[in-house]
Amino acid sequence: MKNYNYLVIFKIYIFLLVKKYIYIIISIEGVMIDMGFMFYIWIVIMVVSVIIEISTTDLTSLWFAVGAFVSLIINLFLKDDLIYVQILVFALVSIVAIFVLRPILKKKINTPKVATNVDAMIGKQVLVVSPINLNKPGIIKFEGIEWTAITEDVECEPGDFVYISKINGNTVIVNKEKKEGN
Repeated sequence: MKNYNYLVIFKIYIFLLVKKYIYIIISIEGVMIDMGFMFYIWIVIMVVSVIIEISTTDLTSLWFAVGAFVSLIINLFLKDDLIYVQILVFALVSIVAIFVLRPILKKKINTPKVATNVDAMIGKQVLVVSPINLNKPGIIKFEGIEWTAITEDVECEPGDFVYISKINGNTVIVNKEKKEGN
């Protein structure tokens, strides 16, 4: 609960900080500048793109935020006079960022895939509870749970330790020796 409170305070602080600097950026000697309609459109596109990126983490919508940011900077100079230039810059920067920067960033933050659920069982050593013959399934125990098991190579007796090589439905396929890649 305490971490949540710190997070809320941090978000409020960031919001106030950003709001303060936006007012500094868009004011000259205390006189507010009319930013025009597209200024707010670019801000909305940036915020929505970042929110979508945070929720998906696939590095796809982040680049639209980059394009919107560049268009926002251009909007500061052009206002709403040349909207098509802003839209063209947005499209070009977003496309270039997707095809050039995305693969580079994907390699930098390449997260390893973690085996979960049934996939995490493959390669684990388990105890044989009932005999497993080549033509008759037996029972193994994995983390206190009994599973139906068949073998690919040799017969297994109760008390033997075997390795899980595959899972086919609710049947575990085991081997006496650990296979490569498991």
